[in-house]
Amino acid sequence: MKCLLLKIFCFGQLASLCAAKHIADGIEGIKGHIPRQREISRYMQHQVQANNFTSNKALQSIRAQRAEDVRKGFQHAWRAYKKYAFGADEINPLTLEPLTTRNGWGATLVDALDTIHIMGLHDEFEEAAEKVRQIDFEKNDGAPSKVFETNIRYIGGLISAFELSGNRMFLKQATSLADIMLEAFDTSTGIPWQMWNVQTGTGSSEAGPSTLNNLAEVGSYQLEFFRLSQLTHDPSYHKAAQRVFDVILDNNEPHKGTPYSVPGLYPVFLDIKTGKFISGKPNLGGGSDSFYEYLIKTWALSGFRLQRNLDLWLESLRSIKKYILSRGSDQRLYMAVGDDEGLDSISDTFTCFFPGTLALASRLLNDNETLGIAHDLLMTSYNTFSSMPTHIGPENFGFLSEGDSDSDLSKSQRAEIKKYGFYLDHPYYLMRPEVIESVFYFYRITGDERYADWIWQIWQGIKDNCAVDGGYAGLRDVRIGRRGGLIGKQESFVFSETFKYMYLAFATPDVISLDDYIFSTEGHPFKRSTSFNGTF
Repeated sequence: MKCLLLKIFCFGQLASLCAAKHIADGIEGIKGHIPRQREISRYMQHQVQANNFTSNKALQSIRAQRAEDVRKGFQHAWRAYKKYAFGADEINPLTLEPLTTRNGWGATLVDALDTIHIMGLHDEFEEAAEKVRQIDFEKNDGAPSKVFETNIRYIGGLISAFELSGNRMFLKQATSLADIMLEAFDTSTGIPWQMWNVQTGTGSSEAGPSTLNNLAEVGSYQLEFFRLSQLTHDPSYHKAAQRVFDVILDNNEPHKGTPYSVPGLYPVFLDIKTGKFISGKPNLGGGSDSFYEYLIKTWALSGFRLQRNLDLWLESLRSIKKYILSRGSDQRLYMAVGDDEGLDSISDTFTCFFPGTLALASRLLNDNETLGIAHDLLMTSYNTFSSMPTHIGPENFGFLSEGDSDSDLSKSQRAEIKKYGFYLDHPYYLMRPEVIESVFYFYRITGDERYADWIWQIWQGIKDNCAVDGGYAGLRDVRIGRRGGLIGKQESFVFSETFKYMYLAFATPDVISLDDYIFSTEGHPFKRSTSFNGTF
């Protein structure tokens, strides 16, 4: 009943927009443009994936062997999870303890579903499906759910599992959970709470009772909720996700000297009660990343009909090129933190998703100039891995902008910049996928085998340094590897992203082709072939 009332609320709150449905749905662009069929047809002709993959039989055989090696690595981790923590959110790969980190619904179980299916592990998939069937999302461990994480890991994982397998149980479970999470959007503005307590039906911020949220965690529902509206023919999910754009655009105008000073370059934090930005220098890292990612990806998934998404992407990209990208003292192109008031020469591994997303966008838009920028960023991102003796990169790193003095840097930071081109700010590694993801995109987009070789080198580093009885642990220091100590953490994204992108780099290119699928920020592939004519 609560979900029904919320859907009525969502429609009521959007009543003023429903009269012009295309505005509520994002079909009308920010300057009033509605795409015509000939524009859409032109975009549909743009091929994303290369057609020049190797036909060398010996090389194809090596690639097949490498795919199987990654597959066996995944099975090693999955067997440990199944034996010691099946149905739990995570397993501690060092102690073999089951962990409750995402409300006890089984984050690893759900997040891994599509990877298991793609790898052809049929028995494991059926066992996992039966376990998923038993999940009751009305019950959890009592802790508030992080709405963003619940969406990308659970809802996204279930939608993808349905699309790949055709098993409607997955869609039923996705809808059940989405209806619960939709309650978090029941705010004065329609911008969701960061945390939602399923038991009490109350919202909060991760920092406590405040109404603070961040850009990524309010703007990364568009992809999953759009597809769910398509599959269920229920527009309430899509409307709730798009409402966030309405509120942000209505309540924020860029003004110099304020937190939001550059069009399309958004501060990190906002107040869900007012919809206004509060603080946080713009960047492409954690807290912001997937907001920008979903602008272009949701546009593509909509069959190029959500013009507002494209307009916002292009506006953001212009500002990113002008203010965020910065040449380092090593002449590499970095992604910094800041705006027209200046940059902080610091970055993190989260930003390393951007070269891949930018390459995807360049192919969708047939924009070779942007592809060149994406390649420069990829070289920088990969350098954070290839420079290390472990072939694994750090969580955070800093650089020296071209022409800047190094007087504020420590002796060790200056030494690392001289050696690597960057210095390690947080030297640990948690099996994050972003660099691998971007390299995968470049392999599929160009057909150049060197990119697959790069992923193979990373995989060797992971096996040598992170493999343990319980799967794959984190590294405390990528400069010295295993002897520097391990971290007992193996998040669900290891199964949904890290292993998936490594495997797909060696599988035949027709497996989850970029011309047929769009990946979510959690690595879940959604079919591009599902038609959309502007209504649900």
